[in-house]
Amino acid sequence: MFIYQLKKLLNMDLLTKLYRGIKMVDKDFYNEASAAKLGWDPSWLGETNFDDKLVRKIRAFQREYGLKPDGLLGPSTYRRLKAHKEAEEDYENNVSIQPGEKAILYKGKKYPINWDKVVLPSDPGGMLHTGGYTESKRKRNVSMFVAHWDVCLNSKTCYKVLEQRGISIHFAIDNDGTIYQFLDMNHVGWHASSRTINKKAVGVEIANAYYPKYQNWYKKNGFGERPLITDAEVHGKKLEPFMDFYDVQKEALKALMEAVHKALDIPLETPEEKTVSKAVRSGKFKGFVHHYQCIKSKIDCAGLDLAKLLKEIKDEQ
Repeated sequence: MFIYQLKKLLNMDLLTKLYRGIKMVDKDFYNEASAAKLGWDPSWLGETNFDDKLVRKIRAFQREYGLKPDGLLGPSTYRRLKAHKEAEEDYENNVSIQPGEKAILYKGKKYPINWDKVVLPSDPGGMLHTGGYTESKRKRNVSMFVAHWDVCLNSKTCYKVLEQRGISIHFAIDNDGTIYQFLDMNHVGWHASSRTINKKAVGVEIANAYYPKYQNWYKKNGFGERPLITDAEVHGKKLEPFMDFYDVQKEALKALMEAVHKALDIPLETPEEKTVSKAVRSGKFKGFVHHYQCIKSKIDCAGLDLAKLLKEIKDEQ
């Protein structure tokens, strides 16, 4: 029992660094710790034990999804495995969503947003982070907005994954354009892969399982077929075709960015780089950025034209 609790408490990012850096833990221990922390078990991959057979199954899954086949079921692999498992189950959208005021929260105060479907944590169907963030009692000076895709089938699953991983995000945009706020913008979310950026940023996770193999799930559950992006490049590499956001999600993102701009006075600017931006990485940039401009190991949101969306916001003001 003690060992299980120890594994459950271990931080997955720290454990990954320990393994890859100085090989302090073996793969079986790592995967047991991951299962205890994230809530999966070997049966998700057709196995019963934490052993070499499971490691081989993890590697095969990682190869299928274009991940590094190291046999470690860490956060990135887990997020994709969770989507894979949910895609095989019946989807029940039985949560009663009743959007409240057209507003977003900053230090407990409501600021207007020009969007009909906004769900705050206190609204029916709302979700609130229980940890994985830094509480800020003083008014925080926010100067950046970071866009992510969640590699999940929907925002409810995204919230659960973030909670299990012990990290956080301020907003999520679901398949139908519903905007959820999970965290007051005054608090420091853990989402941008950088403490420097997290201290100065708010973020959004936009629902998109990314891999074209999930098109049938979206069509079967009434969301329709997603557009495909076939020509995206990031960090100097062309990406394999992947699913784009729905138009309604992009419109919701525009409404959210405009509301955040007005509430926090974040400039309607975005970097030109299709890779890590030094200004973003240092925390000096003020504006709206992609996750891939924060760190080289990320590719979200490749293919999303933030400059175009921001220009549309400016033109409509």
